[in-house]
Amino acid sequence: MTKKKIFHPCLDENGERVLVKNPMDSTSLKTWLDERRSAIASRTDRPQLPDFLNDVAFDEDFSIADSPEPWFDLCPDVVEGEPDFVLPPGYRATSGCVVAEPDQRVWVVYPTNAFGGVICSFPKGRLEPVLSLAQNAAKETWEETGLLVRPVHFLCDIVRRRVVTRYYLALRITGSPVLAGWESQAVGLVPVDDLTLFLNREYDRKVVPYTTALLSNSAGLFKNFGKLS
Repeated sequence: MTKKKIFHPCLDENGERVLVKNPMDSTSLKTWLDERRSAIASRTDRPQLPDFLNDVAFDEDFSIADSPEPWFDLCPDVVEGEPDFVLPPGYRATSGCVVAEPDQRVWVVYPTNAFGGVICSFPKGRLEPVLSLAQNAAKETWEETGLLVRPVHFLCDIVRRRVVTRYYLALRITGSPVLAGWESQAVGLVPVDDLTLFLNREYDRKVVPYTTALLSNSAGLFKNFGKLS
């Protein structure tokens, strides 16, 4: 019996259908509501999401124009206290977000077909020249997770082979993981203490200590959570 082919609901950058070779299953509603558990929203089935998580609604009807312009208004040019970005000759710049929830869980992405050998990661991507690093990080997060977020704190710069990635800690404003684009076959929520069990790349794991340290002193970090829109 021939196995049924499963395609991502979104077309790729060339307008082509994307075959998902090993589709993931969404977890139950209980996993989203229990801060001790990880949760997964697959893009190839219908996840059981709560209407609200930590008092912030999921909005499946939210959309952003596919161009750089909206990000000039949706995201700050520079995050307060952000250091200068140093890019060695021959390196390219990327930026991304570690999106945290008040329940001490963090959003992650599962790249479609484990692209580049990456099973689980943080949303990030190559810098678009017209955007700031923070704006680019928010844009990449939207495309890969379906969440509109706001970078609120510089996290770290991670130097990889010919790439420097600037990470920001970000807070969720609106959107929904069911809006994630074709690059992600699933979007997840993981307790911060369990991140290294999910992230399979060394460079992503280097971000975890910075995240843990910041969230361990997060008394005022979430005071405006849900009031950023």
